[in-house]
Amino acid sequence: MLVDRRFILLVAIVITAVTKTNAQVEDISSRFYFPGSLGLGFPLTNNHTHLNNGLSINTAFEYRPTYSNDVFFRIDYDALNNSYTSHLQTIPTNIVQGKLSTDFLVAGVGYRHSSAKWGIYGLLQPGMGIHSFNLAVNTPNGVMLSTISNNRVALKVDAGIEYYITHHFAAVFDPSFYKIFSHSGFNTSHSQFGALNIGITTTIF
Repeated sequence: MLVDRRFILLVAIVITAVTKTNAQVEDISSRFYFPGSLGLGFPLTNNHTHLNNGLSINTAFEYRPTYSNDVFFRIDYDALNNSYTSHLQTIPTNIVQGKLSTDFLVAGVGYRHSSAKWGIYGLLQPGMGIHSFNLAVNTPNGVMLSTISNNRVALKVDAGIEYYITHHFAAVFDPSFYKIFSHSGFNTSHSQFGALNIGITTTIF
């Protein structure tokens, strides 16, 4: 359900941005951007547990003190969804084949450089990584699935390329690296992820 809501939000951002084809007046509201993207998320470590590539969803809120060639500040809430198969009992669940959801709530600072319609940026964001997975529990009436979540300190490193279709609306290619700083639970084999996303960034005001 969490992924569905973020997908709806991303679609809403795209629809709003496409309908804004007229030039915008420069004011304080033009400094706030709402990046969103979809793509492929993939594990970078894999010990005893096979984790398939899966869907990556990125939603963010960004503040730019100036339009370009300056630092900027961004908060991201990202979701990576993968299915797994465990070959050994090294994971914190008794379900050996299932789904692993990894959410990242991160915030940080970056730098953007623009030339004509093109922009490039780099971004470093510490925060929290959240693994969510199912656990089978025996009850008198049968087996019940319970959702377990593990929260750990995490880091996201992001670099992207933008092409500005209008002054405040750009298509974005956004490669990212994620690191969870823990060696317990799923993190013994899946503490690092990569993502290749394509999306847009725009103001809404």
